[in-house]
Amino acid sequence: MIIHPSHSKKDLIELCDVFNIEILDIYDLTKTSLVSTLSQILEKIDYIEPENDYYFIDNIEDLKRYLIEANQSKNLSITEKERLITISRDIISYCKNNYNLYPYFKSIQHLTSQAKIIQPHCDISTCRRALNMLKEDRSCEEQIKPVLSNRVKKQLEKKERLKKDSAGGLKVRKGLFTITFD
Repeated sequence: MIIHPSHSKKDLIELCDVFNIEILDIYDLTKTSLVSTLSQILEKIDYIEPENDYYFIDNIEDLKRYLIEANQSKNLSITEKERLITISRDIISYCKNNYNLYPYFKSIQHLTSQAKIIQPHCDISTCRRALNMLKEDRSCEEQIKPVLSNRVKKQLEKKERLKKDSAGGLKVRKGLFTITFD
């Protein structure tokens, strides 16, 4: 089995964690050795637990197909990703400068068309931030909502849950207290 090179080492480690595939010293392996080890293990495995949170994979055949094909989240070239981030930074600057079009955009229509270009790529945090900031603009009539993959949605929900759980609170205690100073 040949794993497509678009899957990063980090993605493969995460995949092993999700599907409980145990590889000794997984973090110490190079990507090449991790790929070969994972390929050998997957050839021997007949069954995996279905996973419907991030990958939406039901069986071992779906997992193998996922690994053979290109990683869907990494289908952008470096130049295309840089172009999307540049557009996003222009939108962020536009929002930070009190929604002043000049020098970033020619018109509201130009701004809207640029926002629509980055809309499907909101797995990139800069694109997501730009569209979230653009929601506050009253001159932009059309609301452009970020399009997120299920995987990123789950990661953001988990992050928000952790943030809420770890938020500190005020605790007030009543009663008599003795304070002594040395």
